[in-house]
Amino acid sequence: MSNGTLVGLILRHGSTLLNETDCYRGWSHVPLSDEGIQQAHAAAKYLQKAPIKQIISSPLPRAKTTAEIVAAKHSLYVHQDGSLLPWHVGVFGGLDRDQNNDALRLFVHSPYVCIPGGESLEDFEQRQFAFWKEALANARTTGLTLFVAHTSNCVALVNCTEGNENVEPEIGHSVEPGGIEAIYWDGTRYRVEPIFGGEENAVFGGS
Repeated sequence: MSNGTLVGLILRHGSTLLNETDCYRGWSHVPLSDEGIQQAHAAAKYLQKAPIKQIISSPLPRAKTTAEIVAAKHSLYVHQDGSLLPWHVGVFGGLDRDQNNDALRLFVHSPYVCIPGGESLEDFEQRQFAFWKEALANARTTGLTLFVAHTSNCVALVNCTEGNENVEPEIGHSVEPGGIEAIYWDGTRYRVEPIFGGEENAVFGGS
């Protein structure tokens, strides 16, 4: 565990058929697969002792379902927030990643250019940085907040806390589907650390 006060947790939604076929998801309303439901239940079990005060989720079904599975363990309501929608990759949604990676990266290298049917990387970045700045400040007063979101949101959160504006939300990931990162506040800055579903799984609460 990192030094500092635990103020937030970000849970990457469980797997979908588009994850399993390695396709871009974007704003597609694809549901959790059977494996994704199992991953959500595993995350819920891991978090059952966490003193979560509120849950905020992307409104897309795969995230909302994941959030509701966790919320049932805590008798909490799931608040939906459109700011937690992933990068809107427009025409790339549902397409094979390997076959379309070079085309998508043209928009990464030209971040002010809007993807047809989607949004520019700059617009996504500004949306994320504004959300995380406000949401984490609120979490410090409201109490431990669970955010349920997508790969691109997890990447943007790390970039936001590290002051790095070079967001490449479709490149790599720090946790697998159903994985969790902890967000710590040391009085000066935030730190994000994988705790479940990454290379090493910490035990929540130390037991």
